[in-house]
Amino acid sequence: MIRIHKSKDYNWIFNTKTGLFNRWGESIKDDPQFSPIGPEILDIEISTVCHQGCKFCYKKNVSIGKNMSLETFKIILDKVKKNLGQVAFGIGDLNANPDLLSMMWYCKTNNIIPNITINGYGLNDQSACQLAEICGAVSISNYDKDVCYNAVKLLTDYGLKQCNIHQLLCEESYIQCLSLLEDIQKDNRLKNLNATVFLSLKQRGRGINYHPLLKYHFNFLVGNLLNNKIRFGFDSCTANKFLLYLGKHKEYKDLEQYIEPCESNLFSGYINVDGKYFSCSFSEDGDGLDVVNCKDFITDIWNHPSTIEWRNRLLDCNRNCPIYKI
Repeated sequence: MIRIHKSKDYNWIFNTKTGLFNRWGESIKDDPQFSPIGPEILDIEISTVCHQGCKFCYKKNVSIGKNMSLETFKIILDKVKKNLGQVAFGIGDLNANPDLLSMMWYCKTNNIIPNITINGYGLNDQSACQLAEICGAVSISNYDKDVCYNAVKLLTDYGLKQCNIHQLLCEESYIQCLSLLEDIQKDNRLKNLNATVFLSLKQRGRGINYHPLLKYHFNFLVGNLLNNKIRFGFDSCTANKFLLYLGKHKEYKDLEQYIEPCESNLFSGYINVDGKYFSCSFSEDGDGLDVVNCKDFITDIWNHPSTIEWRNRLLDCNRNCPIYKI
C-alpha cells in the first residue's frame, strides 16, 4: 500500500510494503525542519519486563516490571495515528506482554507498520512465523551470539525480509563489533540478514560507566563496512558522526539522502509504558506528558511548550544530541 500526505510545506509518500519513505517541503529540494501534524514514527514501550539484566542497559530493566494494556495502547494510537506510519515496539522479553500481537494487528488495521526489537530469547517457530507475517522489520539485539544468529536464521527462514541485527557501539563492545563483521561474511545463519544497525552508547542507567567509541575505532569500523560492502546502518543519534566520516567521499551526496539525524520531537517521539510522552527513550526524566488523558495530541503534546523547547534546542544543535556525547 502507498500512503501519501500532501500540503504546501510538508509532504511525504510511504510504501508500507518496502518501507521506503520520502519527505519533502514546498518543492522536492526542500527538507522540512519538522512535521506540523505529529510524528511519523513512534517508539512505544509496552513492557519493562526483561530477564537479561545487561550491564549496559540504559533502562535498568529487570525481571519484574510493568505491561501496557491493550486498551491503553488503542487509546494512544487513536490519538496519534493521523500522521503515523510506523510504531517501534519497545519490549524486553518477547513473551512479556500477552497483548503484543493484538497491538500489532491494531496497528495494521490502521495502516501503520509495526516493528520490534527483541533479544532473541524465547523465539520459537510459532512466534517467528507470526512476527514474519505481521512486522515490517524485526531487529535482534546481539547480546548472545548464538541466540542472535539463530533468531536471524529462524525469522528469515519464515520469509522475513527486513531482519536486522542491533549492535551496541562503544569501546567495550568494539571487538564484538569487529567479530560480527567477520561472521556476517562467513556464518551461513546470517546469509539472509538485511543489515546490521549500530546503536551508539548513551551513558545512562546501567551503561553509565561504559565509554563512547573512540573516533579512530569508529573510522576503522566504517571503513571495514564500506570496503567489504556489508549492509549496515546507524541509529539517528550517530548520523552526524557518520556524515563527518564520509567527508569528501565520492558518493557523499548519494549517501546523504539516506541519512536522518536525530528526529526527536521533529518527526518522532517516545511513549513509555505508563502512556507518558518524552522526546525519546533516552530522555525519560520527569513526569512526561500524559497522552492517555490529553484532549488533542497535536495541541496538548506535539505543540506543548516543553516539546517546542526541545525541538528548537535540537535544531540549534544542528540535530546533534543535546544530552549525550555520541
